[in-house]
Amino acid sequence: MKASLFRHGLNLWPPFLFAGIHVSQVTPDYRFVRVELRMRPWNKNYVGTHFGGSLFAMTDPFWMLTVMQNLGRDYYVWDRAGEIEFLKPGRGTVTAEFRLDETLLDQ
Repeated sequence: MKASLFRHGLNLWPPFLFAGIHVSQVTPDYRFVRVELRMRPWNKNYVGTHFGGSLFAMTDPFWMLTVMQNLGRDYYVWDRAGEIEFLKPGRGTVTAEFRLDETLLDQ
């Protein structure tokens, strides 16, 4: 699948669309993805910062999806665990970038 179609499809996917998550860039080789989470009234927590569940959702699928696109249809990739460490409160638009390299693919 072309990276542009992949990006548009994810942007229309209801869990991303309604949370304010926007995939802003996917390179044609699926080795780089940039995702943004825009602050909206419905994704703020009680103290006015980004809801942690939305922050986790914006990062959740990309390692699996980019690795699967690079390995091809003969492989299935399953997430075994996920972890997030909040460095500071998220305000405004927050961004996450994923870079996939040969070292990771060789594992």
